[in-house]
Amino acid sequence: MTSGFDAFSLALFTTLAPAGAVAFVALALARLGAAGREAAMRLDRAVALPFSIALGGFIASATHLGTPANALHVFSGIGRSPLSNEVLAAVTFLLLAGSYWMASFKERFPDALARLWLLFGIGAGCMLVVCTSLAYAVRTVPTWDTPFTPANLVLGALLAGPILGLLCLEAARVQARGLETALVIISFGALIASTIILGMHAESLNGIANNEYTAASLAPHYETAVVAHFALGALGAGAAAWSIRRAQSRRLAMSLRIAASALMLLAVFITRIGFYHLHMTVGF
Repeated sequence: MTSGFDAFSLALFTTLAPAGAVAFVALALARLGAAGREAAMRLDRAVALPFSIALGGFIASATHLGTPANALHVFSGIGRSPLSNEVLAAVTFLLLAGSYWMASFKERFPDALARLWLLFGIGAGCMLVVCTSLAYAVRTVPTWDTPFTPANLVLGALLAGPILGLLCLEAARVQARGLETALVIISFGALIASTIILGMHAESLNGIANNEYTAASLAPHYETAVVAHFALGALGAGAAAWSIRRAQSRRLAMSLRIAASALMLLAVFITRIGFYHLHMTVGF
């Protein structure tokens, strides 16, 4: 089993980094379709929010390495190790998103360069989500090496990330009704799908055991966490949907999107904690 500290730090990473990447993608799409220089500049400044969220998750995960020197061993496995690929994807995304945000402060920042940079950032954000979802394909850990694991990670990113994207759009004072509606729909769909997949994962634990433990005994409250996941996600989806209504103040919209983002991140986080407590090898 993992220690409580390991579970906490890794759960933070797999909650925050993919969500931040998806939020960046939403913001980049709005920036690519922005009408007017002022709106584009505000969207560029708002990149700081998804970048900071993803960076915070990455820093939290670094505590799992024990010492900074171990990072060198992580990078030595690029191409053959899913974990190394995950770290490379995270570093690449953070480099592109962070450097774009800093470059956007230049007085003469060519729009053509900005668009190309954003397209690379979108690709890196998608790769971060994909590589994170594949990092737990470990044949000696039967509780993790299931189809439910990558599905849960991708759906978690699609649950919290679009709502964070809504918050970024509000922070930039940009209204994109079509995109905002799509983000809410994606998040709500991810909530339904993720709750079903999490429930199936919880059910599958009854048939997994090793010489010492049954999988279900490692996280006895996993099913409760799935219920809480759905309840928090439903509240977050409701707040997000309310925030895109036209007849309301910007202050109310911002408050609703902050609350929705917090609820969605918490919904993902509680199931990520349970996931890491399910660590169990095939032997002792």
